[in-house]
Amino acid sequence: MRLLAVTLLVLALSAAPAVAQEPGSGTTTTTLAGVPAPDIIPQPNTDSAPTEAGDHGGALQLALLGLVVVAIGGAAFVIVRQSRRARADESSERAS
Repeated sequence: MRLLAVTLLVLALSAAPAVAQEPGSGTTTTTLAGVPAPDIIPQPNTDSAPTEAGDHGGALQLALLGLVVVAIGGAAFVIVRQSRRARADESSERAS
């Protein structure tokens, strides 16, 4: 019953015509200000080269990238090695 009442209310509100203003009857005017071009992300090759280690593309960022790659590679290596050892131990126990 409540669902029917809510459905009818939504239909009634969505079917109601919007009140339109006649052109020129309002006193408010809207002017659009110039919107600047989006420049949040700089275009490629528009910045300067890194001058300090902490700059974008500097030595610290490259070192951090290398550290992340080595850490993920090391974790994958350990997981694969442990998996192979576990399978080898399992197969040797079956053979015995």
